[in-house]
Amino acid sequence: MSKLFAVVVATVPEYYEYKKTHPQHDENQLAWFREQEEKGILLCCGPFFPHDGTGLWVIQAENLEEAQAIVKSSPRARDGMLADSARVVEWQVHIGGDRF
Repeated sequence: MSKLFAVVVATVPEYYEYKKTHPQHDENQLAWFREQEEKGILLCCGPFFPHDGTGLWVIQAENLEEAQAIVKSSPRARDGMLADSARVVEWQVHIGGDRF
């Protein structure tokens, strides 16, 4: 049975400069998001406001190791744009879980 995981995303300080010099990065990340959503892995995602390179992804996985592997497969991680402070934590939904 799949579990829910919250991925509290933080990017490295040079993220915004990297995006300027590598415009395909965002395109690749968006394509990855869509692919994960179609597979039923990514349930929702988005940046925190104001935009500072942080955000939240909610994903489904069998265990923490699988969730971490999913995150590592993202262009953000592959391109070295996720900060060490990014976290993957199991999330127990008490209210609203039926929406997922």
